[in-house]
Amino acid sequence: MDTNTNTPLRLMTPKVNIGFLTQSDTPDFLLDLGDSALDLLTDFRLTPAISVLATTQIDTALTQMIGSGVRLLFVVDPSFKMLGSITSYDIQSEKPLRYLQSRDCRIGICSREDILVRDIMTPAHKWKVIDYDQLLHATVADVALTFKDLGQKHLIVVDSVRGHNNAQVVRGLISLTTLERALGTKIESTKVANSFAEIKHELAT
Repeated sequence: MDTNTNTPLRLMTPKVNIGFLTQSDTPDFLLDLGDSALDLLTDFRLTPAISVLATTQIDTALTQMIGSGVRLLFVVDPSFKMLGSITSYDIQSEKPLRYLQSRDCRIGICSREDILVRDIMTPAHKWKVIDYDQLLHATVADVALTFKDLGQKHLIVVDSVRGHNNAQVVRGLISLTTLERALGTKIESTKVANSFAEIKHELAT
C-alpha cells in the first residue's frame, strides 16, 4: 500500500438527534402503480427477519416491535421452528380481550399479564402467502389489489427450497404501511377494486 496517496478519514461530531438505525417501512421514494412489486419487498436475504418466542408475554413482544421498528414478529419455539406470526395490531386489538373471555383463560382465571404470544398469534397453517416467483412478475397495483381483497396489514412472501418439493422458507414481507407511504394514499380494504383502471381512478381522487 502506497502511504503517500492515502489520507486518514475525516471525523466529525454527530448531530444532536442521533439514534439507532431500525428497519423502517417508510420508503425514501414514491412508486407508480406499474412499478415492480419487488420495490415493496423487505427481503430477508438482505434484512434479517425478527422473531419472538411463543412463550413471550404479549406486551413484551410489543415492546420488542417498537424497539426494532417493525409491526410483525415471526413466532418460533426454542429450536427456532416456525410456528406463526403476531402483529402489533393483534396485541392492540380485541384479541387479548377475546382470549380473556375464552374458556381456556377463565378456567385459569388469568389477566392480560398472563397472555402469551402463542395465545393470540396467527398459526403458520392459517397464513395466506404469496410465492416469490409470482412476485417477480407482479406490479405495485397487483399488490394494492391483493391488500384490498385480503384485508390484512402484511403479505408474507415464501420461496421454495431447492431439492425439497414440500419445503418453503419465508423470503420476505410486504407491509400495507409501506405500500400506502410509497403511493402517498390510503388503501381501503372494505371494497375490492376490480381493475388497474379502477384503482388508478381511486388513487387519483
